[in-house]
Amino acid sequence: MVEKKFSETLVILLTGTNTVAQPKIDEAVKSAKNLNVPLERALIMLGHASEHSLKSIMEAQELIKEGKISLDMAVKALRFAKQNHLELDEAVNVLSSVHKKTMVLSALGNELTNLMLAAGMINQEQLGRALTRAHDSGMQMGRILVLNRDLSTWMMSSALAAQLLIRDGKISKEDAIQGLQAVGRRRISIEQALFELGLYRESPGQAVKIGELCLMAGFMGESDMLECLEIEIVKEKQFGQILLEQGHVTNPVLEAAVYLQDMVSNDTLRAYQAAEALKQVRVKEVSVYQAVAELQPPPQVTPPILTMQELLEQAGIATADQIAQVVSSVEESSIKVGKKVLAAGMVNEATLYVALRCYSLLREGYVSNEQSVQSLQNTQKSGGTLDETLVKLGLTLPSRMQWIWT
Repeated sequence: MVEKKFSETLVILLTGTNTVAQPKIDEAVKSAKNLNVPLERALIMLGHASEHSLKSIMEAQELIKEGKISLDMAVKALRFAKQNHLELDEAVNVLSSVHKKTMVLSALGNELTNLMLAAGMINQEQLGRALTRAHDSGMQMGRILVLNRDLSTWMMSSALAAQLLIRDGKISKEDAIQGLQAVGRRRISIEQALFELGLYRESPGQAVKIGELCLMAGFMGESDMLECLEIEIVKEKQFGQILLEQGHVTNPVLEAAVYLQDMVSNDTLRAYQAAEALKQVRVKEVSVYQAVAELQPPPQVTPPILTMQELLEQAGIATADQIAQVVSSVEESSIKVGKKVLAAGMVNEATLYVALRCYSLLREGYVSNEQSVQSLQNTQKSGGTLDETLVKLGLTLPSRMQWIWT
């Protein structure tokens, strides 16, 4: 029983620090059982991890076993140590001085879990099991539900987004339940479900969020973001403070993110440029001013965004002459353009949906002209989904910005 407990602890440390992905861990678990070796040895044998990458994690596991730190603190300290090139004990000391412990819920009911229960995403037995494990580990219940395979990352993300919309007064709980049930049936985003049901659509010109910048910059994983969002919802903390407490960012990186967020709000930068600058702040450890100055092309010479007609043309969907035959040269509405090319048989409905999503991301500043064209073009060629294409292109983009069709 003790061996199993600490094997589970190791899995949480590996996934919580994005050291090894869950599918590779699953493969290593099977090998460990077949060869009767520890999980960490199986990971090394399979080439999924090195002894160096596991050194701090094994140290953290030993500290947990000795009762010196909690599992929750171990995950945060490992993240912080990696980001700041520190030893594990140094990271623990730093975080202990600034960390305000986020206690796990001890009651069965809260708005998020009640929403998931009402939408049929989880049942009471799964919730109870997650509560027990969350109490033992100090981790948030959402992450536990995903680790327990009771809930997919996709569904957890949708539930959190829906609860945030309820909190902000944008949809009702009944709308959220209806949307989440559609998400479960079709594996679409909650934003798409609400959009298609006519229950909600994001307004144009919404500010980029700090968490979105961190995701787009590539130094936070989706599971990390879900954990932070859950803390924001349940504990009503400022998101920036959560990022600090969870060990995802340092004060200088957070300050840079806030500065870049303001630049996007002031139309000085586009969101994708801000994300690239934030990435350089963290990776190269340069000032935010230097990171912005080194953007290529410079923000002041960034080309104007493509029109919907130009997007369709450059992606090879239709020629300029074909589009000109049905669309006025002064036509500005992407939806009107889309309807006309659809009626003319230049695109089918699925391709038009992808084109409108790509154009929405472009207009809102989350992709460049080239990325928008490439996303539409690659999705059309592959026959897959836009979500699959974005993953292949290495683009992590907020779903809410893909459904602002004007």
